[in-house]
Amino acid sequence: MWTQLLLLLALAPAHWGSSLDELLAEPLRRIPYLHMLLRQGRQLQEDARNGDAMWFMRLTEVPHILHSYDERRPLELDSRLAELDKRASLVLVVSLAQLVAGSGAVGSADRAGVYFYIVADVPDSLSREQQLQLEQSSRRLWTQHKVFNRYILVAGAVWIYDPFAGEWDGDVMGYEEAFGRLIPYAGGEPLSTQLFHDMRGYPLRVQIFKSVYARPQLDPETGLLRSITGVDWEVALLITEGLNFTMLLQQPDKNYFGERSANGSYNGAIGSILNDGLDICLTGFFVKDYLVQEYMDFTVAVYDDQLCIYAPKASRIPQSILPIFAVGYDIWLGFILTAFVCALIWLLLRILNLRLHIVSAQRRRLWQQALGILVDTWVVWVRVNLSHLPESYAERMFIGSLCLVSVIFGAIFESSLSTVYIHPLHYKDILTLQDLDDSGLKVVYKYTSMADDLFFSETSPLYASLNKKLWWNRDLNADVTKEVATMGGKASVSRYSSLMMESVNFLLMRRIWIVPECPKYYTISYVLPRDAPWEEAINAQLLRMLNAGLIPKWIQDQKFRVTVRTRKALNEQAEATEVRVLTIGDLQLAFYVVIVGTLLASIAFLAEHVYFRRRLRQATKKL
Repeated sequence: MWTQLLLLLALAPAHWGSSLDELLAEPLRRIPYLHMLLRQGRQLQEDARNGDAMWFMRLTEVPHILHSYDERRPLELDSRLAELDKRASLVLVVSLAQLVAGSGAVGSADRAGVYFYIVADVPDSLSREQQLQLEQSSRRLWTQHKVFNRYILVAGAVWIYDPFAGEWDGDVMGYEEAFGRLIPYAGGEPLSTQLFHDMRGYPLRVQIFKSVYARPQLDPETGLLRSITGVDWEVALLITEGLNFTMLLQQPDKNYFGERSANGSYNGAIGSILNDGLDICLTGFFVKDYLVQEYMDFTVAVYDDQLCIYAPKASRIPQSILPIFAVGYDIWLGFILTAFVCALIWLLLRILNLRLHIVSAQRRRLWQQALGILVDTWVVWVRVNLSHLPESYAERMFIGSLCLVSVIFGAIFESSLSTVYIHPLHYKDILTLQDLDDSGLKVVYKYTSMADDLFFSETSPLYASLNKKLWWNRDLNADVTKEVATMGGKASVSRYSSLMMESVNFLLMRRIWIVPECPKYYTISYVLPRDAPWEEAINAQLLRMLNAGLIPKWIQDQKFRVTVRTRKALNEQAEATEVRVLTIGDLQLAFYVVIVGTLLASIAFLAEHVYFRRRLRQATKKL
């Protein structure tokens, strides 16, 4: 059988179908290979003799695979065609009745594939009645399955179905019948590009719900959508204008992105797409596996974001010990050690002067002089005047240098003290995920898409431990950020841009703290049904916006508006408390120092009293 077909091809005239060379050049350019389906049985040789079929088998440069099939049987039920997938490009020789009925193999068409139907039983051009029949059949296929990428070849002519041709009176219930016409194909671009230059006001169901870059405004009385602002809305307006479709805004879903239930169904935007209730969702989704890859697709990436952990800001250092933390540990250590080193240098000068007889011992032992030098060094070190000066001018000059150093240290302490009283200090914040794990805080999340792969237990013991601390807050309307800022006791996870724009007031007021080590980084895209006809056109519009820098500009504009609004509110609040008045509470440490000093002085007094009484007794015994 196949040998006869090859012989038939060899004897066929080479100039057949030259009109198809021009018409189908562009549509075939992007197709890697074709599956050629001829009707089985006695119709096989008749189909092979068809001029249009012979053009595909012989004259086209695209490789093809020959098959025989039963046109009355769906392709997926034919075991011989098991290798065909939904995205295959097929050439089918069919009868007009089968094509009009849309059943059998014709009914197996999928919107992801490209189909060339060769009508074998119409030798001449289509009559008006036949055109109307094919138009109605194509409209039904478009309405039910959104199949449009079909080229109908009749006696060398090519017909296509334009789903956007026609006039619409604005009636949402009947718009499917108002659109769609069967028209001759004049060549040029493939249908996936040509048809979507102008959708002629065709309605598309669009949903935009609340997110970082979208703010729907609902009517407080009816709860219906009133307006939308934000970056996603700007994108929606420009896409609508570029493709010329009518945007039928859907009510924002109360379940936002959507959650998977125990029976495997979804709610939210994902559920709407799965149930064919949505044509595109113009709210950004993380590009990740939602376990619905057979039903939902992503557009090109429009922006990116990090998934970060935020926790309560570390508590303020109490006023009673605040001066201790006014400077760093290194300055305190340097201040104390330098004092002892300077006392040691002074002692060495004293010993050298004693050896050279520059000064006299004045009946004081060396250890007594060393103790006096240590006390005098600390007196100078805290900028207090000495009651007497040593005899040696070398020692006096050294004391002068100590005074200068003490002035420098004092200036540092005083400036730091004034700063910490105006801008209070806090204890150490959580800086790493390990610190977060050590803190024992539970990590709260609202959307399962944020936590399902946040911490893979198999990655490391740290991630396994953090994964056990995740806790799901099922109330999607809960203000978790406010709870973390006001009540504390837990951490949460959110997008970095969301924190910087929606919770920037808590950040500036130092109520929450973003852990610098963010566990996830995502690209973000819009979503639409799998193999949606307008996917390629929408991607082209989004790429134009990105190349022009419009989306980054809108994001920066929104951030700027949020920053200005927040700064203005904080400045108004700061004006009310602009002057920081010190109170008796700020002197707690001073009183604590006096109390401790008094206790130490009392202990020293008792020690001296005991020491001198013992010496007095010893002197009395000797007498």
